[in-house]
Amino acid sequence: MNAEGNFYVANLDTFPIMNDSVILKITPKGKISTILTGLSTVLDVALDCWGRLYILKNTTGNPGPTPNTGAVLRLTSSGKLVTVASGLNLPTAMTFGPDGDLYVSTAGFGFPPGAGQIVRIEL
Repeated sequence: MNAEGNFYVANLDTFPIMNDSVILKITPKGKISTILTGLSTVLDVALDCWGRLYILKNTTGNPGPTPNTGAVLRLTSSGKLVTVASGLNLPTAMTFGPDGDLYVSTAGFGFPPGAGQIVRIEL
């Protein structure tokens, strides 16, 4: 995710889930810094048109991948995480559409072919 030339990435932690996911910022000069820690199962990050960071968690509150427990969080300017959407079915990716809404792929693994969906989250 680019914002002011920076690139933001997340790592998926190990299983069982140990809240080891982090969000990293990489500057154009290659400096890497950790901006968030203590997260779990982060699969994607995205920035809205105002530069706010959104975080996609595949599973919340369970030791392994669990259907209908995924969530989207937003990092506020004060550094607090707020839940934007919850109850997502094993989400795997997200992106903002031209309408400004967030689109999340769900049922991305562990289901038969064709079971995946795209969920629109109005912001």
